[in-house]
Amino acid sequence: MQINRRKFVKVSGLWVLGLGALPALKAIAGTKADGLADSEAVSKVNWALTIDINKCQEGCTECISACHDTHNVPQLDNVAKEVKWIWKENCQNVFPQLEQKFGNEKIKNKSVIVLCNHCEKPSCIRVCPTKATFKKDSGIVAMDYHRCIGCRYCMAACPYGARSFNFKDPRPYLTEYNLEF
Repeated sequence: MQINRRKFVKVSGLWVLGLGALPALKAIAGTKADGLADSEAVSKVNWALTIDINKCQEGCTECISACHDTHNVPQLDNVAKEVKWIWKENCQNVFPQLEQKFGNEKIKNKSVIVLCNHCEKPSCIRVCPTKATFKKDSGIVAMDYHRCIGCRYCMAACPYGARSFNFKDPRPYLTEYNLEF
């Protein structure tokens, strides 16, 4: 195969152009700080939950009952010692910093669902001395009840007030057990 000068310059130019475009393609595709593509970010799964409080009906507690039944949360009579994973609270109590001049009055006076927000950098995990509270690869904040010593630092650290402590053996207060979870 014989190559003339014109063909050589054309092929060389395309080759140099391709090398010059490689960093731009990596930047468009998404890269880490060292310039390599982040394969972990592509394969990682993070769960999320969105609740449209405009669709919540006043007095309805079906989502609360479903959550408590699924996670075997006991129904205690004493409000001071009740265990809550999900509950309703007045919007002003949950989000006091959202006092806005032109706020939505319909939502402002409505009860909203309160639950663990599975923070990106949870303060409840940082303060746990036994590492009983941890974050799964999926982003879910979980707890190993066998490691918990009951210090309740996680309750104090949670900015949403979403942590509660079970002071009693929950089994007598459960009507049914969910063994699947």
